[in-house]
Amino acid sequence: MQSQDIVALIIVYLIIGSALALSQYVQKKGMNWDNRKVIHIGVGSFIYIWWAFTENWIMLAFFAIPFAVILFFAMFPGNPVSNSRLGEVTNDMGHRYGLFLYVVSICIMVAFFFDHWIAATVGIVAMTRGDGFGSVIGKKYGKHKLIHGKSLEGSIGVFAFTAGISFFVIMLYGFLFTTMPDYGILVNAATVGIASAIGYSLLAGTIATVVEAVAPGDFDNLLISLCVAVPLVLLGL
Repeated sequence: MQSQDIVALIIVYLIIGSALALSQYVQKKGMNWDNRKVIHIGVGSFIYIWWAFTENWIMLAFFAIPFAVILFFAMFPGNPVSNSRLGEVTNDMGHRYGLFLYVVSICIMVAFFFDHWIAATVGIVAMTRGDGFGSVIGKKYGKHKLIHGKSLEGSIGVFAFTAGISFFVIMLYGFLFTTMPDYGILVNAATVGIASAIGYSLLAGTIATVVEAVAPGDFDNLLISLCVAVPLVLLGL
């Protein structure tokens, strides 16, 4: 493990802690926010730093797997984790498995998509930002119902945030690769032209929108990232 890995881990822990703290603040102030989505969207900010890690096992061992274990215990009563605020959020509104599958999805991306890091990142963007903001928009503005209680407005939000942030991330990785080609996992990244980036982003947005609409229950947290990342890998991203 190198010094940059330690710095990246510290930043990731700060991101997680900030998301949890914001969730508690929102709950304490009685704001009409979905606390799960505060964590869902907030923790997703790690996509802006995980490129700095030198090896995927470091992320698995010190970030993804420990977080998954904690959330696993949070799902079941009778232990200190489930009795904590995190346990309350995990089981909020009957969504017991949502946050756990959220982290399982991250584990899969880290473990199996190391050679296709941009595709993995776009998959995580779709799951954290696209699904997260789509849910917020759907609950606040959703009037035209689709299936599984989803709304047209929410689906538009999923598409817009997935496509928009995916494009930004693809361009960001291209910039980082040209300026620091041997830094962290950037050795497995590459530059992507603007036209190709737009195409990848629109495809990611479309897939995320469809999967989010049809996926049952909390399983969209697992299926969205996989269904987005795999086609992008097959297309060469």
